[in-house]
Amino acid sequence: MGHILAATRARVLARGLHFAVVRAGVPDAVTYRGGPSVLHEPDPMAALADLGGPFEAALASMYAGTAQKGADGVRHEIDDSTRISAEEGMALFSLCRAGDVVDTLEVGLAYGFSTVFLLAALADNGGGQHVAIDPYQDIDWDGIGLTTAIDVIAAAGASVDFALLPERSEMALTDLARQGRTFGLTFIDGYHRFDDVLVDFTLAARMCPEGGVIVLHDMWLPSIAAVASFLRTNRVDFAEVQTGCPNLFAMRRIADDERDWTHFVAFPLR
Repeated sequence: MGHILAATRARVLARGLHFAVVRAGVPDAVTYRGGPSVLHEPDPMAALADLGGPFEAALASMYAGTAQKGADGVRHEIDDSTRISAEEGMALFSLCRAGDVVDTLEVGLAYGFSTVFLLAALADNGGGQHVAIDPYQDIDWDGIGLTTAIDVIAAAGASVDFALLPERSEMALTDLARQGRTFGLTFIDGYHRFDDVLVDFTLAARMCPEGGVIVLHDMWLPSIAAVASFLRTNRVDFAEVQTGCPNLFAMRRIADDERDWTHFVAFPLR
């Protein structure tokens, strides 16, 4: 793992990003055990054809449940419920392509399913950088997401940079905001508690330019549905975007946040 983290650290520092391996004091990760989109999805292979090349090949292997290479060079079995569906991945790909996005951000790397879709979109857009936040990458996921991202970029020969920030999302997002970073698309799929997701969105919104999109995953969970309800009601600087995937919730920034400092509108929990 050390040589991969060192290589990633070099790329991160070259971009002026903060990089730190955070282990001490980090609570145990909560593994998400898939929702309806995973349990009842159609054949994922048909949805991958538009990607082509190494991106399609990597995802085909992952969706087939094949053991994946970790940071130690050894192949590890993967939990095939810890992922987005291929349909959801293609929705992210399409949002990124349609907006000519060059910088993307992701909270929650895990095995790297969503990451590969976003890397494929950036490659088609002509290049860019994808930043992933995950303090548990080497602890719970054997470095598979990180290794997959590095390998698929190399195989594709893409002008895409990848940076892993192995920190808690509220810390990493704050650091990125302080650096003045902006991201045309942010995918939030980390902790699924209401307060954590709302904090992730609030911090990500500060780095979302007009026209940029923020996407939440797992709308089947009451906590995520409640966050979406709050955002629909209170974040008037964003407008909902239909993705065709009921398990995704997407909002596009349409204006500056000019709400009064006491602004609050009551919202239904679902």
